[in-house]
Amino acid sequence: MNKEYFNPILEKIDAETVILTPNRRLSAMLHKYYQAFQLEQGNTFWLTPAIMPAASWLHQLWNDLTYKKIYSFPFLLNASQEQYLWEKIILKTKENEQLIRITETADLARSAWILLLQWQVDLHHPLFHSSEDYIALNLWVKQFQQLCHENNWIDNAALLNVIIENVLSGMITPPKTIMTYGFTEYSPQLNQLFKHFSQTGTAIKVITQEQKNSAVKNIKRISLLDNENEIQTIALWAKSIHDHHPTASIGCVIPTLDKIRDRAAQVFAEVFAANNTYTVDYQNCPFNISAGKSLSQYPIINTALQLLSIHKMIISTEIFSHILATPFIGEAEMERINRAQFDNQLRLNNISFVDLTLLINENDEKTKLSLTKICPKLAKRLRQFITMANEHSENHTYAAWAQLFTNMLTELGWPGERSLNSEEYQIVDNWLNLLTEFTTLDHVSKPINLSQALHRLNKMASHKIFQPKTPEAPIQVLGLLEAAAMPFDYLWIAGMDDISWPPSPKPNPFIPKRIQRDLSMPHATAERELTFCKILTKEFERCAQHVIFSHADKIDALELQPSPLIKNHQTITISELQLKEYISPSQKIFLSKELEKIIDDQGPNVNIDEKIRGGVSVIKQQALCPFKSFSEWRLHAHKLESPLPGLRAKDRGIVIHKALEIVWAKIQNHAALISYDDGELHELIQTSISEALNVTPHSHSEFKQYISLEKQRLHQLISEWLQIEKQRPPFSIMTNEKTVQFTLGQLPLTMRIDRIDKLEDGTKLIIDYKTGKNNEINSWFSDRPEEPQLPLYSLLDPTNTSGITFAQLYPGEHCFKGVSHYTMDIKGIKLISEIKKTTALSWSEQVAQWNDTLTKLSNDFYHGIAKVDPKNSDQTCMRCTLQPLCRINEE
Repeated sequence: MNKEYFNPILEKIDAETVILTPNRRLSAMLHKYYQAFQLEQGNTFWLTPAIMPAASWLHQLWNDLTYKKIYSFPFLLNASQEQYLWEKIILKTKENEQLIRITETADLARSAWILLLQWQVDLHHPLFHSSEDYIALNLWVKQFQQLCHENNWIDNAALLNVIIENVLSGMITPPKTIMTYGFTEYSPQLNQLFKHFSQTGTAIKVITQEQKNSAVKNIKRISLLDNENEIQTIALWAKSIHDHHPTASIGCVIPTLDKIRDRAAQVFAEVFAANNTYTVDYQNCPFNISAGKSLSQYPIINTALQLLSIHKMIISTEIFSHILATPFIGEAEMERINRAQFDNQLRLNNISFVDLTLLINENDEKTKLSLTKICPKLAKRLRQFITMANEHSENHTYAAWAQLFTNMLTELGWPGERSLNSEEYQIVDNWLNLLTEFTTLDHVSKPINLSQALHRLNKMASHKIFQPKTPEAPIQVLGLLEAAAMPFDYLWIAGMDDISWPPSPKPNPFIPKRIQRDLSMPHATAERELTFCKILTKEFERCAQHVIFSHADKIDALELQPSPLIKNHQTITISELQLKEYISPSQKIFLSKELEKIIDDQGPNVNIDEKIRGGVSVIKQQALCPFKSFSEWRLHAHKLESPLPGLRAKDRGIVIHKALEIVWAKIQNHAALISYDDGELHELIQTSISEALNVTPHSHSEFKQYISLEKQRLHQLISEWLQIEKQRPPFSIMTNEKTVQFTLGQLPLTMRIDRIDKLEDGTKLIIDYKTGKNNEINSWFSDRPEEPQLPLYSLLDPTNTSGITFAQLYPGEHCFKGVSHYTMDIKGIKLISEIKKTTALSWSEQVAQWNDTLTKLSNDFYHGIAKVDPKNSDQTCMRCTLQPLCRINEE
């Protein structure tokens, strides 16, 4: 639509004319056109016209009314106050016993109340007694009305009725003219207001959207592969139009913009950055993305809320890890390395919850994880924060809490040391506005405690939608209702498939469906949705001279068709749009590459002063993939642990190893084992498990029921295993969980052997406990053995070692799995001559082969062999977390 169309209307505007719109965007557009119109007339100043959203106008009428009269008027509640009252009412009623999500229920109840007033529904209708939900709403509404009456309050839904009463009584002066623009419909309540104004002599006019010229409309429809392809094509189309017509106004309508705003912004930014004219920062591009996010979703505000939550003293490690990593806190840059290391230590110790009292204790020298020692600046700030929180344990007003929250955040150095960018500055400013709104709850609530105040602040932040202001741009990316009635030169409307347009009805569950259907209330029925979508579709068709409707061919696996509302338009293909071939910024960089290929799989030799940790794992990883071994044990590239409640798999392994160590330290040999009766053995196992649990991280200590069940599981596991040990020929324990030093080739290794048994003939059987079930002795035989641990142990004393074996402790599948020099009469241990996987004909020959194989692997590691060469890429790489480092997928 050409803006000149509005000139005949704009020139008739005077001080007694009011122009109403359904939203702020349309009001801003009309103000902009009015300014252009005045400048074209040669005017240098003019009276600002009364162009505003209808809701703002009602508030203005109310303010004018209350300012002019000296007697008391009801107090007008804001949205936060209303939400609080609805939640308070629902919490106090017996219906709350069945409710889990109070806030969401309050939202629905408040929405139902607004609809009832807008559509002038009588709550005494018999249908409101036909269902528990309807009865509940009736009760809540009566309590809400009673609260408002007792306290002389008025809510925004009832404001229009009060305005109507004052129009009838003559207390509100009617404007000369009311014009409306952009409304797809009027509620009966608003129609009643217009009717009464009309009766007082006000002229009510509707500005309809019609093209001034009679040029033929260019309206098309197009189908695209999927939603992602649809967004990218819209961006390319908008860029193409803008490149040829820089001053043209372009509208891009995405119905789900509120859900995919960040992704849409990223796609548009990448498309407009492809010509190197614009930066990837979409704020510097010629487009504007509408649809904000809740304030709590912005990182700087999310951090503020996380920081305030630590007053609880015991917080989840997930929250504390965020605090350690965030830049929006004091000394974040100065201590960033120490804070990252501290976070890693928390994860390694499987600490799921952090007790801040212990972490910041200055006097406890025995504390292993002392934040005071590692991150003194953060510890100091936390101590000051906690002192401040403890000084305010009693109830306070919302205003007092708002001030305290500001002080507490300042104590922690929020919002950080660096200068805020434009968007962050606006977000922080909006946060301050939110705190101001937070203080208004004092009008409707008694003083509350710290936890209650924070809970309410979190709710308000999650409900507060905010969109940072950006410079005016010729390309507008909008949601459906924002775009309605907005004039453009070019317009693209996405999401016009048969599932989404019209959408499925969503009647309010607290209003009888029959009433909603009879009154044709919003979202009540499929017919109502179809009628509304027809109106909106026609509105879009009038919005621009050039219009494209699009839809995706599928969403996931669901096949889609065009909406019936756009089927009458001519179909075009993507080739007819004549869009330039798109190359994303990353692809463009890649295509402009000048590759220099260097084979870099050789690291430096192990230095004489270099301490190699990892033990047998060094050899195991070298066999699986040399690069993996080099990265983990020389570059120390390890995945961050994720704390879990209770015991991790490796913790359970540590516990069972320790329990068996304690058991065998007491029993010592086979003869003693069979001499124990069931009661004595039961008591020994139980004591050993309890003692073993004390060596694990204490993150499990609060899960008493879990630990009780874990003790039962371990008791049964060890009991069943000892029954298998009883069936063996006599033996005695030589070594029980012993650490040994061993030099393999040129590489010194530190190893911990689970157990070495001395057999009747004086030879040794080396045992390694396994708590899984997929333990195969074939993993010992190849030039790159997957499990080299036991073969390596056999090299410690090859002359006196006669066998090696896994001791598999797995429920229902307890067994030995091993090989030996001679028959040991132990089920599961085979003669070396029975193993098909090996070429060795004797035990001594096999030990010699292991020595050669493992020494070669050891020497390769020592000499820095670090080739990306997984033994079996499907298995080796499946659980490996080093792909971003080795980039094997790029091969």
